[in-house]
Amino acid sequence: GKFTIQDESAMAAGNLLKPQPEEIVWDLCAAPGTKTTHLAELMYNRGTIIATDVSADRLDKIDQNASRLGLTCIQTQLINTPGATLPEQQFDAILVDAPCSNTGVLGKRPEARWRYSIAELHSLNELQFRLLNVAAGLLAEEGRIVYSTCSIEPKENEQLLIRWLEQHPEFVCLEMKGVLPTPEHDGGFCARLEFR
Repeated sequence: GKFTIQDESAMAAGNLLKPQPEEIVWDLCAAPGTKTTHLAELMYNRGTIIATDVSADRLDKIDQNASRLGLTCIQTQLINTPGATLPEQQFDAILVDAPCSNTGVLGKRPEARWRYSIAELHSLNELQFRLLNVAAGLLAEEGRIVYSTCSIEPKENEQLLIRWLEQHPEFVCLEMKGVLPTPEHDGGFCARLEFR
């Protein structure tokens, strides 16, 4: 197919989310859009994907990729700028591909290693936690969330979810999957959350 093995972790998140044609899907931290276009293809380009990010430039790239691939179900929306609002509707499926320490992609990006500190991990944890809260607030009753990172740090993955689920007893984690990096593919993590 069109995908290389490098995209395996990108595809794992979409495959776990299982978006269906005609659903309303939110890709919360969408740029650069690899996962967004994969979701659209899984939905046969039917339904709506709201792809949000904090960078206008990076959202432009998603628009360009979507039109190049003929995917019309993707709508991009800027968040986190003054006056920007979160989407208003409820979603059937939400992908929270959270900003993370990138420890699963160090093979490709050795410079990430030096940017990684305990203080930074703490602030990333806060952000990851907040993004899950935001997603939970806009999830339809029968909906599901997939939380994913390109990290292999338990603090950003299993431990974060355990802590989050303690505060959100109405949710349950149905599946989680960690992938360790190899020379062929990146490492990462994804987990599926649903209402009990």
